[in-house]
Amino acid sequence: MNRTFTRAGVFLLGLLISCTAYCLTVRANIGLGPLFLVQVALEKHLGMSAGTAAMVLGLLLVALSALLRGGVGVGTVLAPVLGGVIIDITLPLIPTLQGTALQVAACVFGTVVMMLGGALITQAQFGVGGMDGLMRGLSGSLGAPLGHIRLGMEATLLLLGLLLGSTAGVGTIITALLVGHSYQFWMHLLGKQPFGFAVGQASTQQTGSDQAGSELAGESALVH
Repeated sequence: MNRTFTRAGVFLLGLLISCTAYCLTVRANIGLGPLFLVQVALEKHLGMSAGTAAMVLGLLLVALSALLRGGVGVGTVLAPVLGGVIIDITLPLIPTLQGTALQVAACVFGTVVMMLGGALITQAQFGVGGMDGLMRGLSGSLGAPLGHIRLGMEATLLLLGLLLGSTAGVGTIITALLVGHSYQFWMHLLGKQPFGFAVGQASTQQTGSDQAGSELAGESALVH
């Protein structure tokens, strides 16, 4: 029972960190990752708040993941709901940043910290993220490697976001360059003593397609 409470605490902490860091990247205002471009488009076209858009998109991914048997856990369902609430509370508290240097620094810092949250969520092992579940479901259905599926998903989301009127920018490139390395760094660090956060016994020694599938866990955690 104590272990379950510990995992729940790590999961919630990771979600809080991820969502707060995401809000910082939004306020940097220099472009977001492909998944978030679609989220922003939902906000614009449907008049949703940022948190509601994250919740709707996240639950849609959960439904598709379940349909394709990509694996759905308690955290898979809870994350978009709780994450949406956190985003709507946090985003108004962070002002829009001005000045290129500050914007880039905030985007880099926010992305790296967002991956810390993602690593904590992974360590808690309350279920795969919606994007990860969908990726695994598509991989099983199509018989294609996880890495190829993920690349196709990211490209599709980028194109969809642009078609829906969202704008890519320097932040989009920063996200693409940093998420994988940052996630691997945090997973490696959290799995070591004296940190010892591997409460769910999540492996930090991922290789091949499994690593390609989970390296964006922090990003997809926001729409888990």
